[in-house]
Amino acid sequence: MRTIHGNWVGYGTVFYNEKTGAVSTSIEDVIDYTNLEIDLNGLAAYLDYGYAVFGRTAVKNVKYLLPNETLSVVDGKVHITESEDRMVDELGKRSREDDVLGMMEERINNWAASFQEDILIPTSGGFDSRLLNVLLKDRRRIRAYTYGTSFNQNLSRETVYAKALSERLGTHWQRIDLGEFNNYIAEWYALYGISIAASGTYHLEFYKQISDFEDHRKLHLLSGIIGDAWAGAFTVPEVKTIASYRTLGHTHGMSADASQAVEADYKDELVAPFFEKQKELLKMPEYRLLTTMRTKMMMLQFLVTLPPHYGFDSYSPFLEQDIAFAMLNLAPERRANRQWQRDFFKKHNVLFEEEKHRYTYQNSLNYYALLHHRLEPLNVPLLREIIRPAYLEWINTTLACINWKERVFQTLMHTPKVKEGLKLLGFKNRLMQAYFAYITIKPLEIMLLKRNAS
Repeated sequence: MRTIHGNWVGYGTVFYNEKTGAVSTSIEDVIDYTNLEIDLNGLAAYLDYGYAVFGRTAVKNVKYLLPNETLSVVDGKVHITESEDRMVDELGKRSREDDVLGMMEERINNWAASFQEDILIPTSGGFDSRLLNVLLKDRRRIRAYTYGTSFNQNLSRETVYAKALSERLGTHWQRIDLGEFNNYIAEWYALYGISIAASGTYHLEFYKQISDFEDHRKLHLLSGIIGDAWAGAFTVPEVKTIASYRTLGHTHGMSADASQAVEADYKDELVAPFFEKQKELLKMPEYRLLTTMRTKMMMLQFLVTLPPHYGFDSYSPFLEQDIAFAMLNLAPERRANRQWQRDFFKKHNVLFEEEKHRYTYQNSLNYYALLHHRLEPLNVPLLREIIRPAYLEWINTTLACINWKERVFQTLMHTPKVKEGLKLLGFKNRLMQAYFAYITIKPLEIMLLKRNAS
């Protein structure tokens, strides 16, 4: 008998097919394209979140293991058992900052000592990657790479802070210019199928360029994935109703409109059981953070699972349960606005937020990519089987018509402070809404094409 336990935070997702008994960490391995049927509620949830959620997918009988579930295969049949979630018992055990930092430093440097190759750190200039750069003792091995998110990528805050960090630590650093990542949607599907919208293709372009710069040599990657959640970067609003449960998806609008799925409303069947089971626990701010990370891990884990395809084996201390809970259990007033990390950075002379640097907050990378690569229209005759044609036509038309008026509007919508003012006046960035819907729906189109060809 084969037994698999769900990961505490949902990392390393295990997919399974209830009908065929297939089990794999790749959703593509468990989909039977010849007999593929659509799970309408799983489809609607995927559209709303931008990734598979609630243990369901858009394919009937294809599901995935949740953190408190155990999968066993007996005589070719999959059996799922659910256990009580004991993670809540770890919350509230107050921890000390020095102990947390010491634990991370020891874990990172023990990992680094286990191999001889250099260490790649995707360095955004943010707190998570900054902390990793500072805690790693052998800085001669660091290969820090950054991409900017603004039109002038050299003036992006990410670039400015990452460069300053490298100069002070004496590490190797280089900026990577992105903008062609929409060309990688087919490659993305080959890796993640319909488990995640094609929202991480920029990392395919990022790591391909790094691999080329490094002459395709082996590196080990140190990732800051979800460190911000444990550290205190944000809070999750209270979840008091089934309708508000979606805030735990932390989607940032990178999804589609579930109401446009043909005859599907997933909330009663999928959301309600989770809400009823968790509603008392969700009164705890720390449990809401944990649930948010568990929910979104389906999407976020590409930050660690994608680099190995370019020869970069990955590790993150923030995926380790004891480190995560030690960070969550720091004093609330010290976690607020990540004050404990700010003090640490100030001590090491890398708290750039208290210095004067010339940069822009602009985040226009997706718009920049749209200007440089015209997207192939969605296949309306094919997709109308599962999504309303009028919605698909709106997406295609919106993405095809970037005229001078739209360019002026986008310039304003990607100008910090001006953007906030426009939003207060009720303006919506429909171009970006169409783009996020497109990259959410495109994998579904590829799936249906594969089904029809099987």
